[in-house]
Amino acid sequence: MTNIIKEDVMKTTMKQIADLHGVSINAVSLALNNKPGVSNEMRSKILKTAEEMGYLESKEKYIRTFSRTNLCVMMQKIYSEDMNFYGRILYAVTEEAKKNGYDILMNFFDDSNLEVPTMISERRVAGIIIIGKIKDENIEKLQKYYRPVVLVDHASLTKSIDSILTDNKLGGFIVTKYLIDKGFKKIGFFGELDYSLSIKERFFGFREAIGILKNNQELKNTSVDKYIQKYSVTDDIEDAVLSSDIMKIIQCIKKLKQLPEVFICSNDKAAILLLMALQSLGYHAPEDISLVGFDNIDMCEKVNPKLTTVNVNKDMMGKRAVQRVIYRISHKNCVSENTVINVELIERDSVRLPSK
Repeated sequence: MTNIIKEDVMKTTMKQIADLHGVSINAVSLALNNKPGVSNEMRSKILKTAEEMGYLESKEKYIRTFSRTNLCVMMQKIYSEDMNFYGRILYAVTEEAKKNGYDILMNFFDDSNLEVPTMISERRVAGIIIIGKIKDENIEKLQKYYRPVVLVDHASLTKSIDSILTDNKLGGFIVTKYLIDKGFKKIGFFGELDYSLSIKERFFGFREAIGILKNNQELKNTSVDKYIQKYSVTDDIEDAVLSSDIMKIIQCIKKLKQLPEVFICSNDKAAILLLMALQSLGYHAPEDISLVGFDNIDMCEKVNPKLTTVNVNKDMMGKRAVQRVIYRISHKNCVSENTVINVELIERDSVRLPSK
């Protein structure tokens, strides 16, 4: 009697799902069992409805089917407060996933106290994409569930894991060389080196290019490192950037004995906040000081002056992340890869030729 009741409940639920989507019970069954005969789009809709109705719970074979169409995208909560950069990557991830028959399940996490999302612990996803920074210990927690993980705009130095990266060092070098060729002699870097590998790589490119200045007066009686220290803000600044704390940025600027002719900033948000801080102190860009950002977020064209920056191909990063995790789902034992995407300089109005 009990089995008959269970079968009746199953048939009723399947009929409800079928009615909701205007398909037959047979089509629902095909979708739930991952069999041909129903389109990827309809299969995705049926599985999503089945999940919402609780139909998949305790049905292991259906959970396995459902997991094949889902990707979990994880991002630190703090990044959700300003999606100018990562929002574009997330959009590209979502579009590429949809094109390949996958749904995106989003999770915002606290990197200091990561709770593994239920969708991962219950193995309801086929793969995991992490956008932005994450501690290695938290990567390790996620890897215990045997789902492929791809990092975007971050790389681990201790874990063998796929990463989609920007050529940050090249970008830092290109923009610094551009400024040197324009005639700038006093060039500073604005960004906290210990915050992320991306910022550190951008700084390394900047530092390498500064060596070109060695025959100029500014470096004749000092080392490259002392020159950089004189004009740069490279510590205790990222929290102020993330929280848009203009007063803290002003305090950091005031610690410099002399301002540079131009600041190269770790990212566009840092550049825009620095611009506001300098304006509060009575400086105008680019008349008194020039500024360059990195990332090419939409805000670059909305601020005054429009921001010269380094373009990061955010759409390509998102697409490559999805393509990589899909490949990794069926090639679990292949060697991990770092995909590095090129950058380009975007000239706008925040740089003016230095005074002779």
